[in-house]
Parts: sequence; structure tokens; C-alpha cells
Amino acid sequence: MIKEMGKLKTVKNYPKFMLELALNILKDNRLCDNCLGRQFALVGFGLTNKERGHILKNALILELYNKIPDDTEAVSINQNIAKMGNVLAVQSLQRKECEINLNSANDSACELCEGLFDQLTNYVKPVVSKLKDEDYQSFIVGAKIPPEILEKEDNIRAKYNITTGESIKSEFTREIGKLIMNQTNKEPDFELPDITIIIDLSNQNITLQKRSLFIYGRYRKFIRTIPQTKWPCYDCNGKGCIRCNYTGKRYTESVEELIAGPILKIAGGIGSRFHGAGREDIDALMLGNGRPFVIEIKEPEKRNIDLKKIEKRVNKKTKRKVQISNLSFANKKKVQEIKSQAKKTRKTYRATITLDKDIPDELFLKLQNELKETKLKQQTPKRVLHRRSDLVRVKTVYSVSIKKLAEREIEAEIIGEGGLYIKELISGDDGRTKPSFSSILDCQAKCVKLDVVYLHTDEN
Repeated sequence: MIKEMGKLKTVKNYPKFMLELALNILKDNRLCDNCLGRQFALVGFGLTNKERGHILKNALILELYNKIPDDTEAVSINQNIAKMGNVLAVQSLQRKECEINLNSANDSACELCEGLFDQLTNYVKPVVSKLKDEDYQSFIVGAKIPPEILEKEDNIRAKYNITTGESIKSEFTREIGKLIMNQTNKEPDFELPDITIIIDLSNQNITLQKRSLFIYGRYRKFIRTIPQTKWPCYDCNGKGCIRCNYTGKRYTESVEELIAGPILKIAGGIGSRFHGAGREDIDALMLGNGRPFVIEIKEPEKRNIDLKKIEKRVNKKTKRKVQISNLSFANKKKVQEIKSQAKKTRKTYRATITLDKDIPDELFLKLQNELKETKLKQQTPKRVLHRRSDLVRVKTVYSVSIKKLAEREIEAEIIGEGGLYIKELISGDDGRTKPSFSSILDCQAKCVKLDVVYLHTDEN
């Protein structure tokens, strides 16, 4: 007993303080070991709440032993402890020839948790059964505690000014988690669990929430007729109509669908979401080292999938349209990372440009010099105003090199900051981009073909 009490001694006077507080609590409350010990969870270390509560009760029984049967309060406290199944309390009352009054079955149930911690295995069994066919490596347990139980604990803590306890929800989920871990040999993960187990005590219901599966990669696009992501039909907003042939889509396919389809088929799940590091125009090619992306598979049925096999399958099916590479497992942070990098990444573009009049060679040299390391102002292009805020953005053009193809046709290689609108850099967009090819060459320049030929990222 002395050894057990010693485990609680973090400050010299704490054991005495704890005994006095435990005594006051048990005068008027019938609590199980867990619920008593939980009120002192922040005191000491190396013990479970159940062990802590058991030690406190035994210490009180020994302290009160000589006061029974004459002291009615001491008898009452011992009876409250004995009703919770404490052997030492039962023996003490029997030796002093005191009865243990059990008026009903409820007299042997904890007044706070209502026997919850005696029923842990009843919850573990159906949880393990649900997990049996799931593909996962880690889990975490969440719980919905009945409000009346939470209110009772709040009332006890307010009445006795308890500041050293933890919540019943924390203890319940922790103890359930230990049992699940022992039976499944899977580890809890408090940051990125594959599965979150929700136990609803009010409705006696157990649900599993599966963390999305994130797969990182790069894609190249070889045709000029597909968007990066699925576009809903403008007329029906995705519901299906005559104009979209009841597909609900403005375009029959997209980079997103070509990549996500095979992955979703293998991993299962209820759907997918495509996260790209920026996007190219529908009529622009994406070449070179490819554009980073993350495919998110929602509620996946399988996590342990062969990415090499998936890469080959996608590329075989879509080799004339899209090609993917560098597939690897990722997480939600990777989505934020590639979105952030897209704004900082330098990109090399190749544009074929037509001019409405003949331009002398010296003006092309002037264009290259004036746009080198230049910050220009771009007001949101008119062509995307329907989906973008009308703002003025400052973007950098790092370099421009011109190759003459014909009298009124040139090819330009442009290295620019992420988010730079290349078509508007060329046309000027009626003065919304300044300076521009058109303003410097004093003509109307128009981009007729655009390719993204390289993305300069930290990975390269």
C-alpha cells in the first residue's frame, strides 16, 4: 500500500490533499475506480486512472477503519466504496458487522459513468469486427459521450473545485484504443490515422471514417482539347442536358478523369479530387518534366496499392493524351505544398505568335531587353473574369527570346513567374497587361499556340 501511494507523490503534500478531496467526493457520490481516479489524472504519473482510484479508495478505507461502526459518515463512505466491488471495503464492513445496503441493481453502478468502464469490451468487439476487412495501418478513436454524463462530471468538478482531472471522453477513447491495439496489432496515430473510429454512446452506434488516400505525381499533356479538371456543363451545371449529351460535362474528358479513373478503380472509394500545382489552358500542352499533382481518393477501400502498376496502367491507356510519372504516397500537407510552390515556380513557355504587320528585327531585340527581369502589372484577363476576382497582380518576366518563323510569325520562349498569364502578356488584353508584346512592338500580337515546356521547382 505504501509503495502504491508513493507512486502518486509528485509534491510533498499532494497525497494528503488527494485523500481529503477523495473523502469529500465519496461522502455523497458512488464512483467507480476510473471515475474517482480520473479527477486526479494530472497528479502523479505511471498509473492508470483505475489504479489511481483503487489506491485512493484503499487508503481511505484504512484511514476510516477505526471510525466504524460508530461514525455514520465513515460507514456511508465505506458502503459507497463497497458497492463498487472493492474487496477491502467489503471485508472492513463485515468485520465491523455492518451491512452493505444494495437496494437495487443500480446501487452497484457508478453514478457518474453508469458502468461505462465495465463495458469496454462490449464496444471493442463490434469495432474489431468492423475493422476486419479494412486496409489500414493506423487508427484513432473518437467518441460522442451522452450529454447527461458530461453534465454530471461538470457538476462534480464545480462542487468540489477539482482542477486536476481529465475528461471522461479522453479516458474512454484511450482505454478503448488500448484494447483495439492489442486485438488488431495496429498502432494509434494521433495526427494522420488511416481510420477514425467514432463510438456514439447515446445511439449505441459505431462508424468508421477513412482518411483520404493521397498520391503525388507529375503529368504531361499532349493534346490541346482537354482541360485539367472536369468542367460542369454551363447550361445544366452538371445535372445533364441535351447540350452536354446528358453527361453533365462541358468536355467529354479531362486530365483529372484520365488519371483518377484507373486509380479509383484499384483503390476503391466514393470519389476522387484532383489537386494541381497551377493549371495550363485547355489548348496548351504540358511538356518537359510535367506538372506536379496530387490525386485524393475519398474513403478508399485499399491503401496498400502498387503505384508502379498504376503508373503503367494509366500511361498505357492514355499515352497519346496524358502521361504520368514519379508516383508516390503523400498526405494532405503535400496538397498545400504544391499549391504554394505553384505561385513561386518559374515556368518556361514556348509560344507561337502572329503579328498584324511586319516588324523590323531591332524591335524584337528591344522586346527581349525591355521584358528581361521585368515586373509587369496584369489585371485579371477578360477571358477568366467569370471565375476570377478582378484584381491587378504584379508578376515577373525573367527572360524572353525570339525566333522568327515567317514575316508575321514568331516563336517566343518565355521564362516567367508562376501565375503569369502568357496569352495576355503577348496580346496586352486591351491594355489590361502592361507592358506587353503588343505595346512594345506597336502591333497586335496574338498567341496561336502555347506550350509549357518546363517547370523549375525545388525538386529539379
